[in-house]
Formats: sequence, structure tokens, C-alpha cells
Amino acid sequence: MKRVIFFVLLTNMSLLSFSQNLVLNAGFELWEKSNKPTGWTTSQNCLKDSINVKSGSYSCKHEGGTKYLGQTLPIVPDKQYRLTFFYKTVITGSGNGCRIWCYWKNSEGINMTDPPTDDILRPSKYLKSDTWQQFTVDISAPANSASFYLEVRTYQNSISFFDDFVFEENVATYTAQEKHSDVIIYPNPAIDYLIISNVSDLKHIYIQSITGTIMWSASCSSEQTVTVPISGLVDGMYIVRIHTTDKIIIRKFIKKAN
Repeated sequence: MKRVIFFVLLTNMSLLSFSQNLVLNAGFELWEKSNKPTGWTTSQNCLKDSINVKSGSYSCKHEGGTKYLGQTLPIVPDKQYRLTFFYKTVITGSGNGCRIWCYWKNSEGINMTDPPTDDILRPSKYLKSDTWQQFTVDISAPANSASFYLEVRTYQNSISFFDDFVFEENVATYTAQEKHSDVIIYPNPAIDYLIISNVSDLKHIYIQSITGTIMWSASCSSEQTVTVPISGLVDGMYIVRIHTTDKIIIRKFIKKAN
């Protein structure tokens, strides 16, 4: 079955889904200003750094005094997730370095208590290292949760460098991963239309800007191939999120002019 879906432009909406990596601008390659990384809604005392880098061109230099860096990520309750990132610290005197300080949130955006993960998400232990180290935790989203607030904090007399955040469903616990491994989007780059094919049990498609705004959305009825008109989008990189009955797949594409 094949279907062409009419273009609808949507703005100022949050995407209620999850993907392989939910973190926007996870490697700090995009910056609105030199002290504001794109996609990070909380960014106190942050600076774009090109010297202390784990991968790519930039990291986030985060100066302490109990300063925060964070963003809210949509999740699915009862799924298992893995959080990883790389950090490096510079400590003077009695500085404590950095640590995570995260919360599950309900559909109203209110912080939830969750005894199995509270001590993991808000630990007493600090992170310190003068070389790049990877931090990893595996956690299960509680029932009735709707989002995850990811935050790292840097404390007094400390400077942290952060890079390569990942927050994703722990695919080792998910058995349907291979079912959607052959989903194809083309052409890429695209000019007027984007074709999504080889999909099973398709239910919804979202086109999202790299900063998180939903630009287009449509419901589907198990089509295997969908043609999406994109001529109304400005040139640049976009994320397409493909919802099926049991999985959400993420792909990236580039919109370009004629």
C-alpha cells in the first residue's frame, strides 16, 4: 500500500516519543551562542570549547559553583534506558567535580519519586577525573512517567568538560530491534519529497528540526511506503521519527534547494 500525505506545518510542539538517542545536540556541535548549546534548555556557566574534546569539534566547558546543564527528554514508561556521557574535570582546592542530578517527570511535568532509581539519579558520589572518563547507568522508567529530566551539575572550585551524551532505550532488553533495521528514507539530500519505505505496522511520522521543534506530523494506517512533501521546509538537517506499533525509528536527512 502506498500513500502520499499532504504537508502540514506545525510549530511550538514537543515530540512525545523516544528514539535511539533522545539527547538533542548530544555532542555539543551546535551552539546558539558561545555560552548556549543548542537544545539544552538549562545551560548555566557553559562555554563552547574546542581544545578539550572527546569527539567532534566541540565540547561543553562547564564552570562550577553548583551550576546546571540539562534538558527534558520524552520517554515511554516501563521501558529500560541507558544514560552515558563523557566527562573530564579540573579541580582546585576542595572542589568536588560534577555529578548527575536527574528526575523522572509525570505528564504534568512534575518530578516523581521512584525508590528503585532515586539514589542512582541523584547520587551522593561526585565524579572527578583529569582524563576523559565515561559515565554509564541503566535505569527503568517508572509507571506513569512521561519524561526524563537529564541534568549534570558542576560544583564550587571545579570545571567540567562534557561530551557525547546518549540517553536511549537499552536495546539489549528489546527483542523487536531487527524488525525495523531495513527502513529506508530517500532521496537524501531531498528537495521536494522524502520517501519512507520498507516499514511494517506504520502508525505515525514526525519531521523534527535539529533543535527539537516538530515541523510536520501525520497519522498512518500501516502503509509500507509514504511520500512526504518537504518543499515548505527551509534548507538544513532534519530528523524523521517513524512510529510503528511497537517501535520508534529515527533517521536524519538533509533538505536542500533545487
